[in-house]
Amino acid sequence: LAYIRANRLNYNVIEGPNDRFGLITSGKAYNDTRQALHDLGLDDDTCRRIGIRLHKVNVVWPLEAQVAREFAKGLQEILVVEEKRQIIEYQVKEELYNWRPDVRPNVLGKFDAGDADGGEWSVPNPSDHWLLRPQADLTPAIIARAIAKRLKKLGVDSDIAARLDARLAIIDAKEASLKAEEQTAGGADRTPWFCSGCPHNTSTRVPEGSRAVGG
Repeated sequence: LAYIRANRLNYNVIEGPNDRFGLITSGKAYNDTRQALHDLGLDDDTCRRIGIRLHKVNVVWPLEAQVAREFAKGLQEILVVEEKRQIIEYQVKEELYNWRPDVRPNVLGKFDAGDADGGEWSVPNPSDHWLLRPQADLTPAIIARAIAKRLKKLGVDSDIAARLDARLAIIDAKEASLKAEEQTAGGADRTPWFCSGCPHNTSTRVPEGSRAVGG
């Protein structure tokens, strides 16, 4: 952990004096988050102006506690962007759990219960409240929608809100166009078969008149 701190393996990519909304992410999800910010029209200077802090994690497990806490200081809310299960999210919540309520930021990731109290296991059907889906990969469009939703929830200036709405409309239109093209072209049909070069192509053949069974 000292090595992680000394070499700044986990660090803030974007930060400013008035940050209030934090994004913490790693790996492919980091690149998708950068693309999502670009698609929303939020360059680094705009992020600093409206108070977005972006933190890149290169060492996911264990999450270095001191750096994670420094990232969280002063923020009102943190959105954890990661693929599949909540590896970073649960560690961030663990590190910040004992902070005083007046300084502890709200932490969201896969789940967003809206105005309801409690976490993902306190509602009858958590899958109705997914913010960043856990069962499949994330895309810049999915991340962009989540960022825009939380920013508008926190409150942004009217010009930023209008920009977010306009950019989301473009994202929705592009996705609708791609879906229409896929439906028109049809999917490529492929008969299920063994992979090319797989030994099962030949090893499952038996001499005529013989039988083979599973062992």
